[in-house]
Amino acid sequence: MKNGMLVAVGGGVGALLRYGMNEMLSYGAIPLSTLLVNIIGSFVLAFLTFSLFREGSHPKMRLFLGTGLCGGFTTMSTYALETVKLLVSNPFAALLYSMLTLFIGVGMAFAGFAAAAQWNNRRRVFK
Repeated sequence: MKNGMLVAVGGGVGALLRYGMNEMLSYGAIPLSTLLVNIIGSFVLAFLTFSLFREGSHPKMRLFLGTGLCGGFTTMSTYALETVKLLVSNPFAALLYSMLTLFIGVGMAFAGFAAAAQWNNRRRVFK
């Protein structure tokens, strides 16, 4: 039950952060807030996975930050729905949005991996 609470609280925090991002950014040709939460979440989850959560360490933080916060912050379902809506109204914007999400998201996950590698190397130096 404690693990479920960690995920629930982290998910609530992540959802509130996503809501805040939606409130700050207006909906233009493409849904910028969803694009940003997904690429930020890609970086953060990759960084956490390859730094703090390596080799099964910090299981409670993984549940709170990884599964909960990042899971609540990012959104595949909204991305899919917004893409379908754009396909109906503006197919070019739908294609652009899909490509930006895919390529920048994977690029940011790789950047998170690289940042974690740098962080891990620096941590070893200072031990």
